[in-house]
Amino acid sequence: MRTAASPSPPGLLLLLLAIGLLAASPGICTPVAWTWTAEEANLIGQTRLAREFPDGTGRSVVTGFVQPGDALDFSVRVPAAGHYLLELTYACDADKRIPVFVDGNLQGSRLFPQTDGFGTHPFGRVILPAGASTLRIGTDWGYADIASIRLSPATPPAAFQLAGMPVNPRASPEARALHALLVREFGRRTFAGQHDSGPQDMARIGHIARLTRNAAPAILGLDLLYYSGAWNHPEGDGAVEKALQWSRDRGGIVTLSWHWLSPLGAAEPVWSSFSTGKTTFDVGRLADETSAEYFAAIRDIDRIAEKLRVLRDARMPVLWRPLHEAEGGWFWWGARGPEAAKRLYRLMYDRFTRLHDLDNLLWVWTSTDDPGAPDWYPGDDVVDIIATDLYAPAGTRGDFFTVFDRLRELYGGRKPLALGECGALPIVGTQAPWLWFLVWDDYITRTDANPAATVARTWALPRVITLERLGALPDRPSIAGEKH
Repeated sequence: MRTAASPSPPGLLLLLLAIGLLAASPGICTPVAWTWTAEEANLIGQTRLAREFPDGTGRSVVTGFVQPGDALDFSVRVPAAGHYLLELTYACDADKRIPVFVDGNLQGSRLFPQTDGFGTHPFGRVILPAGASTLRIGTDWGYADIASIRLSPATPPAAFQLAGMPVNPRASPEARALHALLVREFGRRTFAGQHDSGPQDMARIGHIARLTRNAAPAILGLDLLYYSGAWNHPEGDGAVEKALQWSRDRGGIVTLSWHWLSPLGAAEPVWSSFSTGKTTFDVGRLADETSAEYFAAIRDIDRIAEKLRVLRDARMPVLWRPLHEAEGGWFWWGARGPEAAKRLYRLMYDRFTRLHDLDNLLWVWTSTDDPGAPDWYPGDDVVDIIATDLYAPAGTRGDFFTVFDRLRELYGGRKPLALGECGALPIVGTQAPWLWFLVWDDYITRTDANPAATVARTWALPRVITLERLGALPDRPSIAGEKH
């Protein structure tokens, strides 16, 4: 049953809200909200309507969110295009992630807290067109029961206020030029990126070229995993050489992550010791500067600095993304909570910038959009760009507007926002203008995530900056020691 919280005509009210008359004339009417209940939903997959939910209220819910594809659709209608706050009334016996789609466009998957009976919790802002839309509640972690959704008009977000310079006051001219380029393009266009580490010898880049008439990503993602001390092979896997080639020979941008193999206490196989369950290393012990853990971490940090120095000496700027996904706890650097992770990040920043003079780095912090994410944030003084890692359920994609919107709110619009990793190519547009996307590894070749037509269509979009478009920018600054 669709209900309204105010007797005011919704079309008139939203028109007044849109043109600002309501705010100018307090007391005329109150903000309206619309509710759609479980009985109005179109059920998909194994979902079903439970008409006697055991809470004593007689309230109906949609249950049966078990497998990917289990969902329910609400047909909603609003008289004016704009931002709306979406809230869910639900029940679950543990915290659950619940994804929401607007007309097939994945907005994000939000963490909803455990309830005692029913609870109402905001999903976040969504953008709706005037008229009819379909809101889909999908399955991520599953096993939540949905009673209703509620929409109410929301204030549009504030504009970004970005810093004009990198956080490192001694940043190299090339790093400053790259930062200026990224800040200038943020909100206008999106840089295409592809991760291609390992022994495949740029196989992912070749796959993209075959589908897109020889297009290439503006940003190449590589990983320094095999330069970790635990691997004990100083030559690594050639990632540093690949980075140099991409920058010098092709004029591209490079982002580096580091699946840091455990500095101490690694279990076999060593190559997986970045995982919390594959090491006894206690990152919390770094607070003790006399501990074995502290000295082991310093040893590895200095080892990686030697590799980054090669890129610095080549006048090559780098988007440096260390300690990614710390909030998840599945990597050892996040296993002891936010304070330990922040301490390690700031230790690395201080050692890289002050001792090793790595002035070619732009620092990227990987965040979730969960309410507690700012607790993990190392600070505005050591972060240039906020990234997030998003993997859409198989067969789905989206622009992740609600994630973008929440990150903007959580960090005050002070930093550009990027998709540090993704599986499916995002829907590139104006609603969520991510600075770049980086498709991770072989996801670009998986047809359930990235069908050939989607790859070709995305890379052809005028808003997407490919390697060719990057080189053709008429006012592009020199951002690397390129061959001329």
